[in-house]
Amino acid sequence: FPSCSLGILRLFLHDAMVAESRAKACDFGQPTVLPPEELLWPIREDQHPEVVHTVEEFMEALQVQEHIERVVVLPNGIELLEQSGAIPEQLRRPCAEGATSIRQLLQSLGQEASSSFRARLWHYSQRGKEAEIKVPKAGSSLAKEGGMGKSCADRKTLAGLEKLLQMQSEDGNVKASAPLYISELRWQKKVRHPLNPSELVKTATQCDIFDVTRWAQHMPLWERSEGGIFVGERGAGSGMHVDQCLWSNVGRNWCGFKLFALWPWSDRHAILDDAGKGAIFHPPLTKKEEDFLSRAKTVVLIRPGDVWVFSGGQPHTALVVGNGLNVSAYESLVPANPKAIELLAKSNSREAHWKGCWMDDDDLDELYEDVVDKLQDSLRQPDLDPDLRKRLEACRQALRASGDSYCKELWEQEDKGERKRRREEEGDDSSIAESNKGADKTSQGPCKKAKNVQELVPT
Repeated sequence: FPSCSLGILRLFLHDAMVAESRAKACDFGQPTVLPPEELLWPIREDQHPEVVHTVEEFMEALQVQEHIERVVVLPNGIELLEQSGAIPEQLRRPCAEGATSIRQLLQSLGQEASSSFRARLWHYSQRGKEAEIKVPKAGSSLAKEGGMGKSCADRKTLAGLEKLLQMQSEDGNVKASAPLYISELRWQKKVRHPLNPSELVKTATQCDIFDVTRWAQHMPLWERSEGGIFVGERGAGSGMHVDQCLWSNVGRNWCGFKLFALWPWSDRHAILDDAGKGAIFHPPLTKKEEDFLSRAKTVVLIRPGDVWVFSGGQPHTALVVGNGLNVSAYESLVPANPKAIELLAKSNSREAHWKGCWMDDDDLDELYEDVVDKLQDSLRQPDLDPDLRKRLEACRQALRASGDSYCKELWEQEDKGERKRRREEEGDDSSIAESNKGADKTSQGPCKKAKNVQELVPT
């Protein structure tokens, strides 16, 4: 199908799925209010986020505005943006049937569902610190004792992580009372996206903001092929960090509550140096922790149904609060805004990006390849919206002017009518190339080298 027809088909399938699943999908069986005695972070009047109340306002902010120094929240955005049915039934059902902790969720999922997901698993046995339950190397005594699969892929399944959790709990490394957090949950193997069968993805969400956003397919960057789901309980969350490259994130929150804080650009190095990467702010706060949070640009309580956008290039953290489970997901993107492109081009630079969070240099180069390709492809479209064309042209000029040496090399190739891409050169295998025939370009996320053909599983 031409891209326009694909977009119409995707929206049609999305509408049909929403209509069919809305009633059950909205029911996660989790508390919708906080306990009166719940301890929260202090929030000053000048730390409140921007709040918009219409889809039009939010889409304007999401697609074309700069996100630095901003957190923009759309209350009830899950319903307004028709995302109610996005969480896969395998994950929603245990929540709706009474699971109110991560341990209960893992027990309720069952072996088949747990083995179909991959994720990372974290515990908070020590106040204020996050610790990952890491996958042991193949052949190690820990892997053998746990009866885990030989391949790294097998051991990174949720089922494999559950075995590790049990072993480390028995050893006393994970306290029985420690909060747990499942992060970056996605399918173990690539599947065909339910709204666009030509897309091969690992993201487990059934629909995304990408699918309801008018210009999503023309944004300089929109990573939805491996977007992750995050599930946590009180006391779990994402420790302070900046993203591996300086892009933006749009978050969706289906159930539960989480506190979210973002620090100002001017404090991007100092706050991480002072508080430390991975810092978690568990109430009740110490005086030192209160001081750290007082330096935040924005502090917000994310509520059930909220959708919000923010810059991942600024230090940020999140903490689940309240009873029950919190279920959320994120998509990373770069809007059609030249300032956003200039910020992206500062990734892995000492002046702008905290060193401890840099992306691998080769992966960043491949990301720039994706951005150049997307800008060029979009600007070649004869029916492109005139306003969007102007914005994307400004983005192209911004990347030409501010990109690093590899970006400049890419543009020199474009100007000469040449096109060389490292990913394609490194993955020049006929069987792999054949397996990717017909795949929509939106499925090719940044920094993803070609995979073995056995990973592609049609559904």
